[in-house]
Amino acid sequence: HKVGGPKGVGALVVAEGLTGLEPLLRGGGQELNRRAGTENVAGIAGFGAAVKAALQTLSEDAEQVATLRNRLENGIRGIAGATIFSDEVKRLPNTVLFTAPGLKAETAVIGFDLEGIAVSSGSACSSGKVQPSHVLSAMGYDPAVAQGAVRLSLGWSTEPDDINRALEAWRKLGNTLLKS
Repeated sequence: HKVGGPKGVGALVVAEGLTGLEPLLRGGGQELNRRAGTENVAGIAGFGAAVKAALQTLSEDAEQVATLRNRLENGIRGIAGATIFSDEVKRLPNTVLFTAPGLKAETAVIGFDLEGIAVSSGSACSSGKVQPSHVLSAMGYDPAVAQGAVRLSLGWSTEPDDINRALEAWRKLGNTLLKS
């Protein structure tokens, strides 16, 4: 679904000669014994069409998303002493990870949600966990700083008005932080 295809369908790219992959479900010999069950043919076709369409506009879309991300980051930086993680290195164009002094990620998630903006307090693969990001810890950030990290993700459907709404929500949150 990250590329506009149906949810629940993806691809596994396996290096030639790689062995030892164990199926999550057993019972059938489909996909060279890597999975059991009947394939979701409509979903697979939808995923294939979405990938094909995404590849045709990939660099153009990435450039547009990066422009929006940079605008979002510039706006975030100007509020409550916010810091953008890894903004000085080459990275994916669609993700912003930031914090501010005294920011509690859980409070920020709730505050953004009340304004209709979906954010997360860490990476997608660690959602539901309350400990600070092991990646930020490995990068040398203090655990208290890492616990204030908030992630915003942009996508192919993100519009300039979405950035405006996110910045307005952050202004409200940041002003609350500054008062406390």
